[in-house]
This record gives sequence, structure tokens and C-alpha cells, in this order.
Amino acid sequence: MPVDPQIAPLIAMIHSQPPAPHDAVARRRMNAERKAEGVNPYGDYVQEEPEIATVFEERIKVADPDGEITVRVYRPAEENAGAMVLFHGGGWLMGTIDDSDRRSRAIAAGAGVVVVNVDYRLAPEFPFPVPAEDCYRAFEWTVEQAGRLGFDPARVGVGGESAGGNLSAAVSLLAKERGGPMPVIQVMEIPAFDLTMSSPTVETYAEGHVLTRSELEWCVGTYLSGHDATDPIASPLHAPDLSGLPPAVILSAECDPLAGDARRYAARLAEAGVPVTFREFPGHVHGSHTLTGMLASSRVWRTTVVTSIATTMTH
Repeated sequence: MPVDPQIAPLIAMIHSQPPAPHDAVARRRMNAERKAEGVNPYGDYVQEEPEIATVFEERIKVADPDGEITVRVYRPAEENAGAMVLFHGGGWLMGTIDDSDRRSRAIAAGAGVVVVNVDYRLAPEFPFPVPAEDCYRAFEWTVEQAGRLGFDPARVGVGGESAGGNLSAAVSLLAKERGGPMPVIQVMEIPAFDLTMSSPTVETYAEGHVLTRSELEWCVGTYLSGHDATDPIASPLHAPDLSGLPPAVILSAECDPLAGDARRYAARLAEAGVPVTFREFPGHVHGSHTLTGMLASSRVWRTTVVTSIATTMTH
């Protein structure tokens, strides 16, 4: 079906803006300036999320000898059965924990879990595999802090949107490979799973649907920085064996270049015997799932995420 008519004016607004530079540092600066000026095409249509009893930030050590990243922790007032470690989107080059703050609050309050929102390091300064390794370390750290933060260390999941969905899959694969703690759930929204960009939808929705093929090529090329695109930690669809991975929730937008990745990975996981909840939302584009103040279907999307997490953490 075509793009949802309620979304179409927003897409037109986005594409009417001057072309954004294909330079990560310049793009981050531009995004920060636009936010400071109140320019956020999606932001006005996202519902405010509930207040959380306790929100604080910590610096944690990562794999590099001198490396540190920030995590923002959300603890709801009620007893916490488990925790979710969340990774923001932004093409591995952009984005901050502020971008996923509302999502973190929605999950913490709705599912009754602690949420750890991860400010992993970004390419090109920190190309593959640094973002994936940072996210894996944040997952390990969360398990280690279960006693202090008040949840069951055996009930820690991972999740993310766009690049964050890719990183969630990467963390699950690293956990399997390294024999460490395994996430109890992996929630992957509008995810990229094949950085060879061979899904047919990359061409079908190459232009005019928010995320373009050229934007995707720039993000992937900068993130990989010459690394093999078929490395499973970069492209989970190229992992030879997906058995033994945690139950997956994969939600995708129909009119998104990445929609084919989501379909293919859901099918591969199911073939490997991994429980999968897969849903593709008609008429949606990349990122429109956040428009909870505008679209009933975006609220259904959010409820699907929250309910899936809550069910996993209490069973």
C-alpha cells in the first residue's frame, strides 16, 4: 500500500529541507542546531512519556584500556522483574541517548523494568566493531549490576531502533559466540541486518521515503570503514547459524528500504528454531513508528514492544 496519508506531509517537509551533508561531524552539528531551534519534523508528534521514579547516568569502562561510555538508567517505582538495554538509532554515526529517552521511559513504565540507555561511541571516529563491542559491554555491565539496581540478572534483554536494532542482533550473536550471559529477548525495530544492502526493498524505496539508498550507503560505508560487510556482527543475516539465539521481536515499516532485511532475518530465525514475533506495519516509513501523538498504528507498535517485554520478564 502507499505511504499513510497522515505521514505524507511530514515526508514532504523533510525532503523540502536543504540536503544534509554526508559528513558525520557536520551532520551532528547540524542536527544539534536544528534541535536547539526547535526544528524536529517528528518531535511534535511524539507523545510525552510518563515520569520515571529514578533516572541517573553513569560512566562505564569498555573494552579499550582507556575507553568509557555513558549509560542512562531508568528505574520505575514498582518492583523490577528484569532490565532492558537499549541502543539508539542514527546509522552508527549519529544519535544520542536523548533521542531514545522517550522510548526508554515508555518501556520502563509500561513493562515495569529497569532500562539502560546506552551512549555507545560512533563512527567515523569509532568504526566497526567499536559500537557493537560497546553495546555488548553495556549488556554485560547491566547483568553485573543486577543486585545493585534491583532486578533478576537472568532477565536482561536488548533492544533498539534502526542501527540500534542491528546492534541488538550483534550483541545476541556475540553473547552466543563468547558463551557469556544471553539476553532473554531481542527487540529490533526498523533494523538493518544486511550491510551488503541486497534486500530488494533497498531499491524499491530508494528515494522519497525518508531513508534513502544514498543515505544508507553513506552510513554503512562510514561504519564499516573498509571492513567486510558480510561479517555476521555487522550483518547478522550472514551468520551461518542462528540457532540458540534469544526470542526475537522484529517490527518493520512497509515503505522502508530496510523492510526486506527484517522479513529475511525473521524467516531465518524461525527456520533456526528461534521464537519470533514479526510484524510489518502498512504505510509506515523509517522512523514513523515514533509518531505516537499522531498515528494509532504507532501506538499499537509501541504497545507491541512494551507488552512483549513485559510478558518475557514475568514468565
